[in-house]
Amino acid sequence: MPAPCLRRGFFLIAAWILATASSSYNYAADLPAGTWKLIVYQPTSELELCLIKIVAEENQQYRATVIAQGVRGLDLVADKVSKAGQRMTIDIKMGSEVYKLSVLLPTDRNANKPELYGSFGRRPDLQFPAILQQTREQEMDPKKSVSQSAANEAFLAVLKTANLDRQIELLRALLKQHSDHPVAIYAGIELIDRLGDLEGHTKEIQTLAEDALKLASRHGPALAGQVAWRIGSILLASSKAQGLAYTYLERAAKILSEEAPASYQVRLYKALAKAYRASNQAAQAEALFPRIEALERRADEEYRREIPPFPVKPVPPQPEPIRPLVLELFTGTQCPPCVAADVAFDALGQTYAESELILLQYHLHIPRADPLTNLDTIRRSDFYQVRGTPTAFLNGKPTPGLGGPLPFAEARYKTLTKLIESQRQNKPLCRIELRVHRQEKNLDIEATVSDYANLSEKARLILVLVEEEVRYAAPNGVRFHHHVVRAIPGGLEGFPLEKNRTHQKLRVNLADLEKQLRTYLNDYSREEPFPDEEYPLELHNLKIVALIQDLESREILHAAITKVPQ
Repeated sequence: MPAPCLRRGFFLIAAWILATASSSYNYAADLPAGTWKLIVYQPTSELELCLIKIVAEENQQYRATVIAQGVRGLDLVADKVSKAGQRMTIDIKMGSEVYKLSVLLPTDRNANKPELYGSFGRRPDLQFPAILQQTREQEMDPKKSVSQSAANEAFLAVLKTANLDRQIELLRALLKQHSDHPVAIYAGIELIDRLGDLEGHTKEIQTLAEDALKLASRHGPALAGQVAWRIGSILLASSKAQGLAYTYLERAAKILSEEAPASYQVRLYKALAKAYRASNQAAQAEALFPRIEALERRADEEYRREIPPFPVKPVPPQPEPIRPLVLELFTGTQCPPCVAADVAFDALGQTYAESELILLQYHLHIPRADPLTNLDTIRRSDFYQVRGTPTAFLNGKPTPGLGGPLPFAEARYKTLTKLIESQRQNKPLCRIELRVHRQEKNLDIEATVSDYANLSEKARLILVLVEEEVRYAAPNGVRFHHHVVRAIPGGLEGFPLEKNRTHQKLRVNLADLEKQLRTYLNDYSREEPFPDEEYPLELHNLKIVALIQDLESREILHAAITKVPQ
């Protein structure tokens, strides 16, 4: 099961990579036809992923087939093969995801070099150095598919070292000893990251960047563009080298294809605009705004068209009133494993009526700063003792794990629907009347609870202010966030229930709330910067949720929801 994002000191290090065995003989005249071993490199290991057989067909067309896999259970299938000039691209399906293997073909067809350099990845910002190695092998041994070279071991030594000066020393040694190895790309980027916050290292940073880009360029423009993007982003976030950032982000922008998804293009151009401003080039930043706005619209359209990536069929409501279930999801906009949970959560909103399923989404600064977080979402997570994201509760009880990237979203959706269906028939334990009157920025909330008996002494009425949809292009790829909790007016402890009937009135001023949220985010940004300068605080399309919850058992006994007038 994919690991969640954790609160402190925990981070995920990707560990794919491969061993490099080779057979050496001249290329066939019909290059790239033949059998090739795909080797993918990451910082901490090397992975012999699969054997690919490429067959030449008529009209200079090619067909590729995965004939063996180095790692069991990946379900790799070679799909489309395209060749343009000296570049060949093979689409490789891994489950529901499509990865692109892009390799450079040599100009000298008689070259005695049984290797093709390229990159392998599923997104423009997630590419790995790769090599196709010509081979006579027809099978692979999974036990030998993952290995660690001396360069990988040197990189691991850096990760295991806490002292900054020692990290810098080890990275410099790695680059000196393994300057021609793909791991040197990662090491150069890591060293730039550390030197960017220190005085007097401008020339070394520039040299490191050029060396990393030169090595990445050997593997093609896709990897070179990603490396330039990564270097520019690191420098932009640095305290001493921000003025260098625009140089590398400009290079990334020149390389990034206009056919790339708009969501990636807009992230790059927003970073470039910020880098221009950081280097006192306001006019260049201003010139990018029309392009950014157009890309934002395209990215929104792409997202709504493609998400969720599985069919959703609405479930007809029950003919008789039932006790609505409440699904509470704790998530984070910089949490990659939260994507599956977020998408499944949104799909549930299209599946069930609000009279039967009420959704609440709480954002947390896990693993890094999230502008949708507020003090009440943090306090609510403390109430449930949340330790990582994603974490979810159905009527106050924890659900099975929901973490994973986008391809896991359908499975997480099915897990939740099965859980929901098992509890849909419960009858209400009380009655809730919920009303909201609006006078400009003032919301007057009125909740009445009645027809209850034998409820726990710890049962409380808790009111929650929710924004139905927030548009924020999160670093983890989620662009629209639903049922986002903005405040818990009246406090986390809620209101005690009186003997026979409970009536509560509460006023929320939206101007004051917006100011409080902004002040909190500004204060937090001094401790940890947000990924961009965007604070999505429109507070439109609001709803009020009333919960009757036992604070001791955490069980939600009943709930109601109503819209706030516009």
